[in-house]
This record gives sequence, C-alpha cells and structure tokens, in this order.
Amino acid sequence: MLTQPIQPTHATCPGCATAYQQCCQPLHQGTASADTPEALMRSRYSAYALGLYEYVVATYASAQREQLSVSDIANSAAQTNWLGLRVLDSKILPQSATDAGQFYGEVEFKVFYSEAKTLYCLHERSTFVQEAGQWRYQDGLMLSGNGAIKLKRNDPCCCGSSKKFKQCCLPKI
Repeated sequence: MLTQPIQPTHATCPGCATAYQQCCQPLHQGTASADTPEALMRSRYSAYALGLYEYVVATYASAQREQLSVSDIANSAAQTNWLGLRVLDSKILPQSATDAGQFYGEVEFKVFYSEAKTLYCLHERSTFVQEAGQWRYQDGLMLSGNGAIKLKRNDPCCCGSSKKFKQCCLPKI
C-alpha cells in the first residue's frame, strides 16, 4: 500500500476520461492491479497528472526503480501541466519459450503537456514486463514528433476532447 495521500475529489480520471474512482484510483491506492500494460500506462499518466509520484516510482520494473527516487520524479515534473494522453497502440507479447509464462507488453502513446507556456508532445513506445504477476514499466523508445508543437486556435485540441484548442487546453497553457 502506498503512503502518499490520494485525492478523492477527482471526478474524471486524467488518463482514462472515465470516473476516477472506477478507473485509476484503486490502482493508485494499491487495492487493485493493472491487468494490462495499457491500464498501467494510463494509471502512470494519471499519477503524474495528480502528483502521485510514489506510485510512478513503484510501477517501474525493479532494475529501473533502484535508480530512481520520488523526489527526482517530483522535481522533474514540478513545472509540468499535463494536458492529455492518447494511446495509439497496445499489445501483449510472449517473449520466448525460454521465458515460460513471462509476458511483455508495448504501448505506443502521445502525451501532451505544457511547461513555461510552451506546448509539447511526448511520443513514445513503452515496454512493460511482468514481475511477480504485476505489470511494470521497463523502458521507452522515443518516436518521431517529440518536442515543442504549435497548434492554431481553431485546430482540434491535442487532448482529444473534440473541442477546438482555444476552447479546451489553450487557456491551461
């Protein structure tokens, strides 16, 4: 169980756009586990958006987790305003016959965020591995389209809301 307090006032989950209590909150509280790599990816994004950095660290694969601290993650995200997550592809793959019962997953996604009044896109293919039956984030490969982006006021919003950018995320930047 994580010791970081969970904010029960979030009606909508940042990573799933559904009811937070029925989506990522049980994962964040440690009362449920992600059943797919995509579910873990969405819960990690939501944890970043909600400032639940202890959860982010706890969901790294053990080898990567040893090199991280909650304060490092919190400091790196301190000035970030998370705007939206778009999952583009997700799959579960058996590794090989020598890894009996071991599964790996991949999730390709785009995250939109702002820092210092600039809009950014992070496009990554993340790799997930099961450890003791739990999905964990292993690493990621940056794909094309990373970095600062420019949207026009009347463009569709980057968060996927179907609203115009000016009516949705532009005021948050």
